[in-house]
Amino acid sequence: MFKNIFTNYLYSKKLDVDLTNLKKHILETKDDDEKGVHMTNNGGWQSKDFNKINSFTEHLFKSLDLIIKEIKNKIEYNHNLELNNYWYNINSNGSYNVPHNHVGLYNDVIISGVFYVQTFNNSGRLIFRRNEPLVNIMYRDNNSIFNEYNSSTWNVNPSDNYCLLFPAHLEHYVEPNFNSSNRMSISFNYSKK
Repeated sequence: MFKNIFTNYLYSKKLDVDLTNLKKHILETKDDDEKGVHMTNNGGWQSKDFNKINSFTEHLFKSLDLIIKEIKNKIEYNHNLELNNYWYNINSNGSYNVPHNHVGLYNDVIISGVFYVQTFNNSGRLIFRRNEPLVNIMYRDNNSIFNEYNSSTWNVNPSDNYCLLFPAHLEHYVEPNFNSSNRMSISFNYSKK
């Protein structure tokens, strides 16, 4: 008998958020705090953390709250989750984010995610990295089609109004933005209540 014993999820969905006003708000936030913070970003700009939803993010987080309920049901997680924090990202040409996860950064983070506000071709894929050394040894010289058993990375091309949610422990990074236009996103964490 062949059985899968461990797995992770990646939830993705196109939303219908008003991106025009959201972009304007993010740029105004950057103007008010040009320095921002340095966490996983190399270049670009990252805002400080926010805990309170504002009028520009209200529709987004109402949509995400419904998705969180759907994920909880699917993974049979019985505790309540609430928005812990969120922040804005602007990756200019050449900017990227180094490998990281969100476990231990904040209290009891269960689900993390990203929402894409402004993207372009070659503006940097989100890469999930599997921390299993045996995969590289087993499949180094293998010409098979990649699947959930033999892949060491999973790539996602960003797209406007698109959200991704995933377990907070999954290691991920963002490739450099090779486009001359800025890529904008909102990252977020949901924690156990």
